[in-house]
Order: sequence, then structure tokens, then C-alpha cells
Amino acid sequence: MTAPEESTTVEDRLGEWAETNREALAAYLLELVEIETPTENPETFDRFFDRLADGFGAVGLRTERVSGEETGGWLEAFASDRTGTEPIQLVIGHADTVWPLGTAEENPPEIRDDVLEGPGALDMKGGLAQAVFALRALEAISVDPPVPVHLLVSSDEEIGSPESKPRIVELAKRADRVFVLEPASGPEGKIKTARKAVGHFTVTIQGKAAHAGLEPEEGASATEELGNVIHRLHALTDVESGVTVNVGEVNAGLRSNVVAPEARAEVDVRAPTDEAAETVAERIRSLEAETPGTELAVEGGFGRPPMEPTAGNRRLWERVQEVGRRLGLELEGTQSGGASDGNDASQHAPTIDGFGAVGDGAHQSFEHVDLDALTDRVALLAACLLEEPLETETQG
Repeated sequence: MTAPEESTTVEDRLGEWAETNREALAAYLLELVEIETPTENPETFDRFFDRLADGFGAVGLRTERVSGEETGGWLEAFASDRTGTEPIQLVIGHADTVWPLGTAEENPPEIRDDVLEGPGALDMKGGLAQAVFALRALEAISVDPPVPVHLLVSSDEEIGSPESKPRIVELAKRADRVFVLEPASGPEGKIKTARKAVGHFTVTIQGKAAHAGLEPEEGASATEELGNVIHRLHALTDVESGVTVNVGEVNAGLRSNVVAPEARAEVDVRAPTDEAAETVAERIRSLEAETPGTELAVEGGFGRPPMEPTAGNRRLWERVQEVGRRLGLELEGTQSGGASDGNDASQHAPTIDGFGAVGDGAHQSFEHVDLDALTDRVALLAACLLEEPLETETQG
């Protein structure tokens, strides 16, 4: 008598489908990378979003393109029979890259060994290819997510999502959970379970010009005060607590023989919690000029709130880890000092970030995606989309 075959799980079937379609996944990602989409070139997104819409439409989703005023706008994809009032699971990605138009022609994307190298491959067209193929995998094995999937792909994330953010927040308020397909952290592929708040401040100092050789005592040096301010700003950094303050750009003076009448510093600030962000922001705003005859003004603030390990975020992370184990993946989490749309979405729904491609070199000339890991991430996303709704918990 023949022994019965071991039952095949949904995760097994998803993993097998993803592995079988690995070459098609790589070819699709290569096509996406070859279509250049710099943030500052809105006209380039028409072709890209059309290609992406074809991929979503092929699995039965309705797509809607929203035009931007100064950006390339965004693309949404969702089930056509949805009422528009029930909870959703939101999948967020962005199509824009930091690479100037013509980069792909100078350094053509290519598949080499087990990686795909090219501008924007990791950040984050790998995540977009992952989303399309995860949905294809679900269709191929004839299973439907219990919570409707809604995807939003923006064109302005690299500049802080000025136009797409309101829509992302609107959708996040309706979401049972949110998956952000930003690249994973490092070649190890760690999932981003927390992100820091990101702030930008401008410190302007007004002094008084005078001839540096004839009557320097008649002037008040804004440059001198700027030096003092830089030291005080950098002293606010507390690596142990996670707060960092960096004066990355300065501008001062007219010429070497003139006491500087004005100086300016552009300041980047990161903080792991709302409380830490409020504290460091207050310290920056309370700076006062110490050099006689100078005045100091501070503008700016935090543009992205922190993605903190709230109760809802922790529960979603535990769920993702369990799904990973069923796929044979031991997933690790980490905090990121960078920001994404996940910072904003996490204020309203349980959110997991860095859920996209694994690789290295984001924003660098050797940017690449690990194709074996991308195949695993296709199966992981597909399996997570099949999870039942999260239990209602208070974010906080």
C-alpha cells in the first residue's frame, strides 16, 4: 500500500511558485529599472505607471492614476468590487529614484550571477516587482486575501512625499495593517520595525559688516557666532539615546576682508521617539546668540514622525515572524535612522517597513538586488497578505 503524500501548505505552494518564476521576476525587475524615473522629472512616470498598472490589472485589480501638481503623482490598485468602507491592508511603495536622467544609459542595468544591478533597483523597484509577483502568486494558487489589498505607489517619496502623504494617511486610517516595500536593512535583509523621526532646521545669524582691516571693531561677525552655534548643535547629539544632530551645510560671509554680516546653517536632526524629538527641537529653538552685536533665528521642525514599536506594530511584527518561520525564514528586525512613508502610516495603523528587496548600495553606484532573497520576499509578502485581520489594539 502506498503511503499518503505529506500535505502541502499554502506557504509551500507560494514558495514553489516564487522559485519557479524566479527568472520572470528578474526580467520584470530589469524592465522596471530600465525605465528611469527621477523624482524631478514628472514626465518619466507615465510609461512606468502604465507598465505597473498592466501588472496589477493582470491579476484583476482596478488601477487609478492620480496626477500630481509638481510631481509625477501616484498610482493606486485595488479590488474593483470593494465597497470603499471596509478595512484594507495597505501596501506602499514609491517609483521615484535619486538618479538623474541618463544614468541607466551610462551604466546599463544588468543581471549578473545572483544579483540585479542598476539605479533604483534596490530603492525601490525591487519592492514593486515583489508586489506584482506576490499578487500573481496568490492568483496562481487560487487563494484570496481575507482583507482587501490596496496598493499605492508614489513618485515623491525621495523628497518627503509632499503630494502623496495626505492620501497615504487617509488610507492608513482605514488599514488593518500596512506593509511598506522599502528595501530591507543591509545585505542581511533585516526588517525595519522602527524608524526615527526626521527634522530639518535652518539657523540664520545676522551680524554687522565692517572692513576687516580698517575697523573690524565696528562689525559683528556672523561667522564667529556660527562657529559657536555649530559646537552647541553637535553637542546635542546623544548616540546612546538615538538622537543625532548634524550641521551638513553652511553659508557665511561676503569675502575674506569683510566681517561677515550673515551666516546660515542647515541642520539634520533624528530622534527615536516623539518625546525625544520634542526635547531636541525645543533645545534648538532656544538657542541664543552669544557674540555681541549678532542675532539668531531658527526655522523648521520635524517633517516625519517616528515609527515607534507600538503595541500594534509589535503584534504585526510577531505575525510576520511567524509567517516567515512557516516559509523557513528566520527574520530579524532593526531600527532605521532613515525615514519613509512608514513613519506617517504607523501613526494610524500597525506598520511594518523595510519589507521589500534585499541587497546593498541604495543611492550608490553599486546598487543591487539579491535575486534569491527577492524570490523569498515574494513568497513572504504573498503569505502575509493571506493572514486574518489583526486583533483590534490601541496604538500607543
